[in-house]
Amino acid sequence: MHAGSADRWAALAANAIIVLGYPRSGTTWLAKIFDSHPDVLYRHEPDELTPAQPLLAPDAQIRAWLRQRGLRSAVKRPSFPKSWRPPALDRVRSAIGTALTASERVQVTARLSTHFDIPDFVTHQGWSRVRAAIKLVNWDGALTAELMPGTRSVFILRHPCGQIASVMAGIAARRFGGLQFDFAAARSLAARRGIGATAFNGLPDPAKLAWSWLAFNEPVVDSLGKLPNARIVVYENLCRDPERLSKDLFVFAGLDWHPQTSAFLSVSTRGDRPAGYFDVYRATEIAAERWRQVMDRVDQESVRAVVCRSPLARFWPDLAMSVA
Repeated sequence: MHAGSADRWAALAANAIIVLGYPRSGTTWLAKIFDSHPDVLYRHEPDELTPAQPLLAPDAQIRAWLRQRGLRSAVKRPSFPKSWRPPALDRVRSAIGTALTASERVQVTARLSTHFDIPDFVTHQGWSRVRAAIKLVNWDGALTAELMPGTRSVFILRHPCGQIASVMAGIAARRFGGLQFDFAAARSLAARRGIGATAFNGLPDPAKLAWSWLAFNEPVVDSLGKLPNARIVVYENLCRDPERLSKDLFVFAGLDWHPQTSAFLSVSTRGDRPAGYFDVYRATEIAAERWRQVMDRVDQESVRAVVCRSPLARFWPDLAMSVA
């Protein structure tokens, strides 16, 4: 590896913007808000393709993930023009991504998309403007933020009923193959709070998912909330006032505001186009509260009964009132 190249990736990792959150909490939309900035080089869930190596230090691990340029990680749509990549190379890269996406549907060439590194096309002069952003789903964000003070971690937190309603919709649509989740952490937390294994197994599915929501979110929020280089974002607040909160996050991350991000927010929050399950385009204010109409009332109360006494209940008035 060329020494100059290694230094560049080390610098990008040391100052990376790291987007974290529980699945179905708005992490992709938040990550794409950062990606919409023309200076940002983005990687999407590289830890899903290459699991973390236990013996690697966080900085080395982040650096390795940033260098991952497979189709899923490096070309997560929508794509945005970049200040450090000439428009002509933007078109070339888009064509490569389209061709590899098409090859995934053909059995003979499907492996090509998993082994081909898509170039970023950063010009020599452009490296000084590049800022890395990375969305991770299986990483200890608190440890990274603590050991890498130059990074900026943004953790998004969604109302448990909204997150669980989304998961249950995915189960109903056979996107997850049934309720096949690892509830080990949920069982452990429930046991520490007086809910034994037999009682846990007898809970309705929404309550089990609520314990899982708590087991993931509570320790991360507690740890990140104490660090100056981390922010907790409530999904519903971002949906209600996306531009103001995004501007605040850009200041926190050290990015200037850009019309390209304003344009993306305008389009991604209108909801005047069909939205798929994994899409970032939806009427966000409606999406944030839709669970109140589509989630069975009994299921809602099952979730509230689990989470209402958690410190996280303070983020949502209806959960805080449940405690009262």
